[in-house]
Amino acid sequence: MARAKKRPVLTHAKVRETTQARAPFRVWYPVESEGGKSRRVFKSFASEDAAWKFAEDKDREVANHGVRYGDIPPEVRRAFDFYRDEAAALADAGAEVPRFEDLVAAALAEVRQRHEASVENVVTVAEGVERFLAYKRSRVGERQLADLKDRLTRFAKDHGTTACRDISTDTIELWLASLRSRKNPNKLKEAPLLAPRSRNHYRANLHAFFGYGASPARGWCERNPVADLEPEQVEDTEPEAYSVEGARKLMHTALAHHPRLVPVLALGMFAGLRVSEAVNVDLAKLRGDEFRVTGKTGPRMVPMTSACKAWLEAQPLRKGKAWTLQGRALVDAMQALFTDAEVDQIANGARHSFISYRTAEIRDVARVADECGNSVSTIQNHYRQLVTGEAAKLYFEIRPETPAGNVTSIAEGRASA
Repeated sequence: MARAKKRPVLTHAKVRETTQARAPFRVWYPVESEGGKSRRVFKSFASEDAAWKFAEDKDREVANHGVRYGDIPPEVRRAFDFYRDEAAALADAGAEVPRFEDLVAAALAEVRQRHEASVENVVTVAEGVERFLAYKRSRVGERQLADLKDRLTRFAKDHGTTACRDISTDTIELWLASLRSRKNPNKLKEAPLLAPRSRNHYRANLHAFFGYGASPARGWCERNPVADLEPEQVEDTEPEAYSVEGARKLMHTALAHHPRLVPVLALGMFAGLRVSEAVNVDLAKLRGDEFRVTGKTGPRMVPMTSACKAWLEAQPLRKGKAWTLQGRALVDAMQALFTDAEVDQIANGARHSFISYRTAEIRDVARVADECGNSVSTIQNHYRQLVTGEAAKLYFEIRPETPAGNVTSIAEGRASA
């Protein structure tokens, strides 16, 4: 008859046999619970030898180092062993090695700091857009600020509750591809998708916004998600001009149904101002045969053509800015005008028309370039052959159909002001 193995006497651990078929041997040993108190836990084994081996190790650990050491996971022990070996090597090399507990405390403090910073610095798109616009308010012009607000607010409407750090390049690419025009003159069931040039404008504003948020000083997102999204290729087309009949219909329809638009249209059609220049013109300061305007190419003198003067005097506004509402309201009002006039809208059509007809009228490219704040080469390459001299004569003869009988002239308005 085989003799049973002699087992050691254990002080802190116990081995018990149970009725469990798969793991009939159970080792009980002490561990430290919350508050520093000791409690007993167990681990089950299928083999009696494995159970006794584990029990002996636990008993030895607790006897040598106490209950807390016996509860230390193996990975922690390996970490300490690594520290002990490396610390000894560094000390032999003359390095000053911090204590193990100091290293662990410092590492965990850094982890906590990063975690708290990440939680506290979660900025949603809507919050970020608001702060970005506030930052830009004193750093860009009124028109650029309005453009930033218009485009970024549209993005925030769809993704405002999402954290900036969770916006990916794919998210932005899909959003740009889904944008549809807000100009819908024919009241289509679904407006057409935006053209590449318009999507590029949205992309540029988003690039500025996320670049601001990704800066180290803010850290709203790890990096700018628009950085990997290249602008789309845009085919430049020749500028177009309104026909004489189209220009006439626009001006007459504006005067009859959209008088607020007459100053902006007249300054574009018959003085060559950009929309951004026209909206800021103070009508009370228009004097003589020319007036000064400051645009993106700097200040210049602009001719006050007789056609421009006639149309300005045909509408009621006498002083203040040529457009007194917001930029979005101007876009909507212009769209309504073109729908009512049954004229196809041309991008920058009013200014293109003036340059084209003015060049054909006076046959002096350098003078037109100076009047419009443009380059001679651009006018030579794109405008000189666009219309005839005869059409130019008819264009600058466009006038209100009937004089405004009881409306005072601009000059009279200034005198009485």
